[in-house]
Amino acid sequence: MTEGTSRRELLQLSLAVTTGALAAPISPALAQDAFSSSWPQHDGKFKEEEFADFKVFRIFGFGSFDRILQVSASGIKYKDVVVGEGSSPSPEDTVRAHYAGYLLDGSLFDSSYRPALFPFSLITPDGPPVAFRLGRGSLIPGFEEALLGMKTGGKRVVLIPPKLAYGERGSGPIPPNSPLVFYLELRTIGGGMTL
Repeated sequence: MTEGTSRRELLQLSLAVTTGALAAPISPALAQDAFSSSWPQHDGKFKEEEFADFKVFRIFGFGSFDRILQVSASGIKYKDVVVGEGSSPSPEDTVRAHYAGYLLDGSLFDSSYRPALFPFSLITPDGPPVAFRLGRGSLIPGFEEALLGMKTGGKRVVLIPPKLAYGERGSGPIPPNSPLVFYLELRTIGGGMTL
């Protein structure tokens, strides 16, 4: 145990490793390269060539962007890391999920994980998942569509085009016309209060 690391933190880390909640460890050099500022500036249009070698996906162990991602009719691109089991939620269901949201430069803008130590290096759900009521218009369309296509226990990486995110208006730390990347874990479908 290193100084500053509690037994609880080590137990959580062990649990994360055994349950598959731990993403592949990355070296500081790879992390720096993956989130370098050398990305082309995004002009608000969802251009395939800009994402052909999206480095964040490489950290998850995915190769070429086109070969690994499925595309929905609306334009959302995604990869199921774990498919999950059972049925998918319906448009009026309440779901409980963990999530981490990133801009294309790799900066984390929101997360239900505690602590969010570094983008994609350690994903440890330390608290309860967040409850979302689908079909109320309270979620960005791409986030809701991604959840609707998942099964309980599923884990998914999603690339949402600006038109299905915050569009021209942006929101808080999210600039206008920003595509968003989410790592989602659908824990349960049904029941409970929503935030």
